Formats: sequence, structure tokens, C-alpha cells
Amino acid sequence: MQFWLASRWARLSTGVKMFFILSLGLLPLGIIAVTASIDNARANRTKADVEAAAQLDRHAQRFQLALSRNSFTVRAARDAIIETRDPTGICRRTLDRLGRFPNTPGRFALYGEGPTPRCLSRGFAPPAAPPARAEIGRPVILRGGNVLRIFMFDPRGALEGIAEYRREALARAVNAPPVAGNFVLELVQGDRVMTLRTAPPGGALSREVVAGFPFGNGELSMRLRASVPPVNATDLLVILTPVLMWLWASLVGWIIVQRLLLRPLGRIQNVISAYKPGDRGLDLPTVRSPAQEIGAVGEAFAQVTRTVARHEAELEAAVVRQTRLVREVHHRVKNNLQVVASLLNLHARGSATEEVAAAYASIQRRVDALAVVHRNHYAELEANRGVALKPLLSELGASLRASAPASAASMQIRLDVAPLYATQDAAVSVAFLVTEIVEFGMLCGAELVSVVLEATAPDTARLSVAVDALAGSVDCDPALADRFDRIVTGLARQLRSALDRDPARGRYSVALGILEGEIGE
Repeated sequence: MQFWLASRWARLSTGVKMFFILSLGLLPLGIIAVTASIDNARANRTKADVEAAAQLDRHAQRFQLALSRNSFTVRAARDAIIETRDPTGICRRTLDRLGRFPNTPGRFALYGEGPTPRCLSRGFAPPAAPPARAEIGRPVILRGGNVLRIFMFDPRGALEGIAEYRREALARAVNAPPVAGNFVLELVQGDRVMTLRTAPPGGALSREVVAGFPFGNGELSMRLRASVPPVNATDLLVILTPVLMWLWASLVGWIIVQRLLLRPLGRIQNVISAYKPGDRGLDLPTVRSPAQEIGAVGEAFAQVTRTVARHEAELEAAVVRQTRLVREVHHRVKNNLQVVASLLNLHARGSATEEVAAAYASIQRRVDALAVVHRNHYAELEANRGVALKPLLSELGASLRASAPASAASMQIRLDVAPLYATQDAAVSVAFLVTEIVEFGMLCGAELVSVVLEATAPDTARLSVAVDALAGSVDCDPALADRFDRIVTGLARQLRSALDRDPARGRYSVALGILEGEIGE
């Protein structure tokens, strides 16, 4: 079958093939036009759908308002019954109000603090309340669909009241004032249905629109059913017209493309296909076509080939020079920082007092932090992904533990770092911020430091450093604490973020930008 189709296609003339190709190319436009026509033809039916939803929303609001008025009245009466010893007058006034407009008439039972009703409508014997309750009440449609019963509870689960509404009263409440339209309105609970409005049936070809609105935590819903007329002859004509327009557009497009574009382009394409890098130029054919832009395209391509070849050679040389220069700069900075760190370490060992040694160690930690950043940036330079924060923080944590004073020799640093990448500027600020917080914890007697880095968005992450010694009240030199606050606040500003302090946990966190799409395995 496939071979037969291929042979048939090969026998067709190029003009016929182009017609089919253009027809397929314009098919999406034809589909869009037909779809638009169908949407236009269905405007009335769509309008009916919208009107049905609006009608349902209007009647649902009326239904909710009608029940809410009675619910508020019952709750207010219950509070008054609880506060007074003789609720007779309250019962009489409440039941009288519940039976007057704008309240929806029905039969009611009002309760106090106990399970015995304190007020009853005449002739009403309330049933036992169910154990479950909802936020407002639990509605129940009785068998036959003529009565709606609602059990009302307070937030503690105590029964406040029971209300029964007949179908006629609810129908008057949701249909007052009357709304024009041919639709059926029903209350539905499982297989029980209460009809609040009726309408004559639609025609044989009409379709039914159904909309629903839930109540009472989904236990009850209001349903609206409306009939929409079928498609007529005018709608069919509107739908078929774009199909004819699509066929005509395919024919005209084929003529234009075949004579003015494809033939001249085919000649130029043959010359361009024969071109190879290193050729002196393009021997373009003479194009006799109203579309003079085609000849200009060929000339432009010839110029572009010469320009691109020259620029590629220049760019390749520039990239090689820049890569070598950047690698050399980072390598020398890293080596210089390591020399400075070694000199500081030598001076610290030969210092006369512990205060001087501690000062040297503090400076050495910051130099080590900067060296770690350059070392990790140097390692990732070939991949051009920025600075990997996971190995940076791991190496920085090991360096900080190694340079800890004797008083913090048992301090542990736990890392939970996602494999993220950041720019060198952000990495420097992160390294200094972690160094400042960990060193401050060392001097305050910290035993455990937790460093967490997690992504919060494709281009954002959050760094959190928690120190056990900084939880609650901190017993440290006030001058040292004041300097620490100023430094970490400034480092957070360099990250273009606000420093979030949690004194109860001794945690400092800050948001930082990361390179998108650079989350490792």
C-alpha cells in the first residue's frame, strides 16, 4: 500500500503536488476559520449556556440568602434562650419573625443548651438529629421531594435548631421576583430531587444544558436544566463558507508561489547547494521575476558567507585568548590567596598572645573563604556554569572546622546543600556570610552548626545557617555581636536580599539568585 501511494505521488505533476502541499499548509487556517464559524454559529447556544449559569447563580444566591436569614434568626434566638429563664416571649417573637417576609416560612424547633427543644412551631414534632454536622447545617430532602429539612449546629457540635421547608415556600423564595426563561430548577441530594421550577419540554432536535451549584459541603446541589434550539440552515451555510474560501486561497497561493517564488528560488538554491566553505564566491544566475527580492537574497547570502567566515575566525581566536586569560587570572588569584593564607598561618603560630593568634585566624578564615570561591570557579571554568555551591560549602566547612579555636574543637558542621550554581559575586557573598556566622558561633561556644541550601524557584534558592549557641539569649561580647550584625546585614544586601533572623532557633537565612537550569544530579 505504501509503495502504491509513493508511485502515485511520483506520477503527479509538480503543480498538482504544490497544490496539495499548499492545501495542507493552509489547512490549519481553514480549520481555524471553520472553528470560528462554528463558534459563531453556536453563539446563541453559548449564550444560552452562559445565561443558564447566570440564572443558576442568581437562584443559588436567593436560596442561600433565604436560608441564611432564617439561620441567623435561629442562632440569635438560641443565644437569647440560653441567657433567659423564661423563653416564652422570645419563642413567640422568633417564630413570628421566621414566618414573615423577608424570612422564608417553615416549621422550626429551637434548642437551648440541652437536647430538648425550647421552642416549636405549631404541630411540629422534630426528629432526632444526626450525629454528623457541617459548618452551617446538614440538609436532608425527604422522600417524595416535597420537604427540605435542615439541622443547624454550633461550632462545638451542639444542636441549635431544626428547620423544615415545604417545596412551595422554597420555590417562592428562589423565584421572587420571577425571572424570564425556559428552564427547570431542582434541588438534588443523591437520588432525591425537589423541583422548584418547571418548564415545557424542548423540541426533538434541541439539546439540554445542565448546570449545577453545590451547597452544604457538597451534600446538596441546585441544578438548572435548559433547552437549546438545534443548528439551522443559516448556521450550516456560515460553517461551509470558510471551506470554500480555504480551497480558493490554496489555488491562488499555489499560482503565486509556483510562478513568482519557487522557480527562481530553485535556480538560486542549486547554486547555494553547490557552495562549500572556502569557495571564492557564488556565481548566481540571472533572475527574471517580479520578485526582485529573490535576487537580493542571493547577493545577501554571498555577502553573509564572506562575513560569517571572517567573523568565525576572529571569534574563535578571541574566545581562545579570553579563556586563557581568565584561567590565568583565577589561577594567580587562587595562588596569591593561598600564599596570604599560609603567611597568616605562620604569623598566627608565632604570635605572643592568644588574642593576636585569634585575630590572625579570623583574617585567615576570610582569606580561605575567598580562595575556596576562586578554586571552585577555576574548576568549573571550562564548563562555564558558574560556581558550584555544594563543593564550595563542603570545602569551606572543612576549612572552618580545621581553623576552629581550642574552645570550639568539638564543634560540628552539618551540611544539607543542593547541587546549585551561582555567579562568582554571589558565591563570594555566600562564603563570607557562612564564615561570619560560623565564626561568631565558635566564639560564642557553639557545638553544632547546620548549613542548608535548597532551591525555592528555578532562579532562586534559600541559604539557612543555624547555630545552637545563638538560640535564645546569646552570651557573647556585645561589641562582637554588634559588629557581627552589621557585617551579616551588609553581606545580605550584597545578595540583594533581606536577612531573616530567627533568634529562637539561632538561625539566619537569606535568599540568593542561582543560575537557571544548573541543578546537578
